[in-house]
Amino acid sequence: MVSHGGTVEGGGVAESTEYLGATTPPGPIFWDEPTFHLEMERLFYRSWLNVGHESQIAQPGDFFTRQIGPESVLFVRGADGTPRGFYNVCRHRGTRLLEASEGSGVSSIVCPYHSWKYGLDGRLLGAPHTQEVTHFDKEQFGLHPVRVERWGGFLWANLSGSGPSLREEFGTFFAEMARFPIAELRLGAHFVYEVEANWKILVENYSECYHCAPVHPELNRLTPYLSGDNDHHFLEGERRSKVNGGFMTFAKDYTSMTRTGYTGRPLIRGMTDVDKTRVYYHTMFPNTFLSLHPDYLMLHRSWPINPHHSRVECDFFFEPAAVEQPDFDPKDATELWDEINRQDWKVCELAQQGARSRSWRGGRYSDQESLVYDFDAFVREQMRAP
Repeated sequence: MVSHGGTVEGGGVAESTEYLGATTPPGPIFWDEPTFHLEMERLFYRSWLNVGHESQIAQPGDFFTRQIGPESVLFVRGADGTPRGFYNVCRHRGTRLLEASEGSGVSSIVCPYHSWKYGLDGRLLGAPHTQEVTHFDKEQFGLHPVRVERWGGFLWANLSGSGPSLREEFGTFFAEMARFPIAELRLGAHFVYEVEANWKILVENYSECYHCAPVHPELNRLTPYLSGDNDHHFLEGERRSKVNGGFMTFAKDYTSMTRTGYTGRPLIRGMTDVDKTRVYYHTMFPNTFLSLHPDYLMLHRSWPINPHHSRVECDFFFEPAAVEQPDFDPKDATELWDEINRQDWKVCELAQQGARSRSWRGGRYSDQESLVYDFDAFVREQMRAP
């Protein structure tokens, strides 16, 4: 959401002034079907994605499913307590295994078509009427696995069979966040939005506050749009970091992004005096928006459904001491952000509509949109990658 330009000392790909002479992407990249499918292959299926929170599968036999483009992926906690991910596809005839978005208490996964049965570790346990099938080895027909790693209490998945680990991809950012007990925070609220806009428009919107004064009067009152700066910690030499963002500073003596600007909740442990005056906004390419407030963590996950439709989850996490209070009520924060989110989705939908015009072939970046340019450049690089 932070958007000031500038140049990092020593040079850095994300914070040069190159964007001041650049042109924005043209309209078709926001609605073209072949472009969308290529983006899924080269960005979403090759990147680490925040798919959910460990608390969603707290016990063995708990599961949830995720729609990632045309792919359905299931995540389940095994009998050994390990969370695992698999393509939600039977190895027999390719049938969708689980239709439910979540569930609990399963001891195995049974295909609804021909009853092939799989263990929670993905092994094929039973395949009726295959005893006479030649050269059939059940060990070779387990569910196709998806890489799963954990950080901050969250589950992260990567659909590629190779590539960097989660910490190789985001390690610099994780180190910066280590002073906060992210993994100990508790889910306090969950929202889901359906947005008629391309997923990239949502990321671009999150990457600047150029729009905040006209679109978000309440947000701009609490953290004026020129009050922050970009964060330069995550540049890694000549390699473009997959994290960008920065901070906004509270106006007056406000201490929280709530209706009143104040909070009586316990603050997140590890907050310094400087941290208490700021909200940190970071995008973890390609689908995660992480917003760290003095008293809560807000996390958005953006899921592309098709070129012109996205599903967005918005979760709020609080200190355990806050959630355990008898009168715990997060509405002072969640209702404000629900309003801000809906304001964002409205202008994103208008941008999506305008991108279809034959008259619009791209525009120019303002001096408040260096991080928008950084994201657009990341997409271009990934689309050209072998």
